[in-house]
Amino acid sequence: MTRNKFHPIDFISFTYIFINMLFILFGWKRILNPQLHFFVFLMIGIVIFLLIKYSHKSKILSFFRDWYPFFAFLYFFEVTSALNKVFFPDFIDPFFQKIDLLIFGYQPAIQWGLKCDNFFFHEIMAFSYFSYYLMFPCLGIFLYLKKRDAFHKFVFNLSFVFYICCLTYNVLPVVGGRYWDLTLELTKIYRYGVFSRIMAFIYNQTTHFGGAFPSSHVALSVAVTICALRHQKVLGYIFLMLTFLLSISTIYLHYHYFIDTIFGIFYGIGFFFLALKILSRLEEKCSVS
Repeated sequence: MTRNKFHPIDFISFTYIFINMLFILFGWKRILNPQLHFFVFLMIGIVIFLLIKYSHKSKILSFFRDWYPFFAFLYFFEVTSALNKVFFPDFIDPFFQKIDLLIFGYQPAIQWGLKCDNFFFHEIMAFSYFSYYLMFPCLGIFLYLKKRDAFHKFVFNLSFVFYICCLTYNVLPVVGGRYWDLTLELTKIYRYGVFSRIMAFIYNQTTHFGGAFPSSHVALSVAVTICALRHQKVLGYIFLMLTFLLSISTIYLHYHYFIDTIFGIFYGIGFFFLALKILSRLEEKCSVS
């Protein structure tokens, strides 16, 4: 891919930034520090433009030009907790709790973790959830080194799924399993083994609150798994097992409602294949321009 022209990932990234800037202007009075977040989105857009323009000048800039969406993910996810009160003044968790209650007759986001609370199972669940942070770099580095064209598609597809999740979070403020005081406290207790403590550390440090429906952990893990099965089957089968366990862990560890996980699967599959169709059309336009 040429370095000094727009790529498909740039189109959807600029579109995502533009939508968020419009969203901030629309909900200015209902957003915490709107001027700060508007400015940050603007600066991210400028940085992306500069990377597009000058990435051909050095290998370092070229690297960041290829990987920039993943570096922006953290801010894009965190900021949704500041933007999610524009349409609803408060969290709408009771609605999603009723769905889980209707399905199970109890709240799995509370009960699963309490009824199977032991060192071994908790550690497996914590590792499965943590594996989400390993999937991206593992497959990404492999494709970047071995299949560069597949890497660009990988970045586009995952970014598209992620952007759709975040736009949903802006509209639907849902805390998820940490909504209750009991479960919120359980996610922060340092106990059991290494991975249980790592997850407790993460949730003690994060200020993010909301962004539960759908589960982006599940959605992106599903998308990564599909990519892996297409390009590196051994890794794909490993990811498939981890994604299955991760989907259970989101509920067991009190992070999500059951319905969040189900829609995470739908988002991961549905928007992954929609991204492929959009990518094909954008590639045609980019090749003509």
